[in-house]
Amino acid sequence: MSDLAVRLLVVGLVIVVAGAVVVAARRLAKPRHPPLAPGEVSFPPGLVVFTATTCDRCREALSVARATGLPLREVTHELEAGLFATFGVEGVPLTLVVDPEGIPRRLLAGVPARRALRRALAAAGW
Repeated sequence: MSDLAVRLLVVGLVIVVAGAVVVAARRLAKPRHPPLAPGEVSFPPGLVVFTATTCDRCREALSVARATGLPLREVTHELEAGLFATFGVEGVPLTLVVDPEGIPRRLLAGVPARRALRRALAAAGW
């Protein structure tokens, strides 16, 4: 093998490894939230977004949720702290997808990607 071919092979390998590291880092960086514990509280069909008034990312999450055109219920920590405690919400923004029958189907922590939200809505029957 020539010196040029070896160098090109090494550069290609470095690019592949760097790409794999970026993909792994993105997957690990996604916010996680433990399952909600709704108890006896019912959810309105559509989207429920848990927010805080001082959270810039919450405004972004609300914008993404409003773009769906579905019914939207915002639960703000400062106004409804009891609901945060009841549901076990530990961080905001947190978007809950509720199917047309009022059954929670998907929980999206952080600002939901539009594509991920569309998939969650489709899976919930919207």
